[in-house]
Amino acid sequence: MRTNYENRLAMTLVAPVVLYLMAVMVIPFGWAIYMSFTDKMVGTPGNFIGIKNYVNLLADLMFWKAVTNTLVFTLVCVSAKVVFGMIMALVLNEKLIFRNVFRVLLFLPWTIPTIVSIFTWQWIFSDVGGVLNFLLTQLGIIKAPVGWLADAHLAMFSVILVNVWRGIPFVGIGILAGLQAISSDMYEAAMLDGANAVKRFIYITLPSVKEVALLAAVITMIWTLNDFEIIWLMTRGGPSNATQVLSTLSYTTGFLNLHLGKALAISIFSLPLMILLINFVTKRTLSSK
Repeated sequence: MRTNYENRLAMTLVAPVVLYLMAVMVIPFGWAIYMSFTDKMVGTPGNFIGIKNYVNLLADLMFWKAVTNTLVFTLVCVSAKVVFGMIMALVLNEKLIFRNVFRVLLFLPWTIPTIVSIFTWQWIFSDVGGVLNFLLTQLGIIKAPVGWLADAHLAMFSVILVNVWRGIPFVGIGILAGLQAISSDMYEAAMLDGANAVKRFIYITLPSVKEVALLAAVITMIWTLNDFEIIWLMTRGGPSNATQVLSTLSYTTGFLNLHLGKALAISIFSLPLMILLINFVTKRTLSSK
């Protein structure tokens, strides 16, 4: 049984953390939710209008385009990261010459500052002097430079490619950690039983890493849903709103069009899904300890 002194001491030690969380998370979050129920404009006090912002969003074609783009962007990116992250982890788990060098090189995309990565990819995709167009032209695949970021049909592919390139190392690191925890005796026993590489992967590797792969996929899904930097710096949500997602639409609505209440409503729209994903990650993480 804890004494009153121990209870007071515990409360005293926890109090600064609680106050900090209240100051930087709970109060701003509560303010954002309240503002989403107002017609707040930047520079004006705003009036309470109930759920009008949310009702207007449901009738807004641009909003639904952003929702569709967000789902496509997130699902394609996460799926590609998991697949290529698995391949990356399997390769790096093998006994290769200069394996540590390859690990460092393959992990670089995740460690390079976002702004540096974006400027590099903008140069790669540029239709004037861009390296991608130059290579494709030299190989005879295309006859004239392609506007990768200016074409409505190619812009989404381009930003997905950059997001996947940056996110693969995170998933690969997690899966690689799971692979290294698998005992080599299991593979040796399977080989003695005549199991080929495919069967060893299906019956030993996948069951052993599925939990860490799932956890990594959910975490990267949370990050991808909230991705703003890559899309905004590369396309500003264009061309013709082809890459407009909820994060960029919220920014455009709030900071460019000055409709702060509507912008907050757009941001909060994905809140239930985020809560479910974060709850899943928290439970899986705590249950593994």
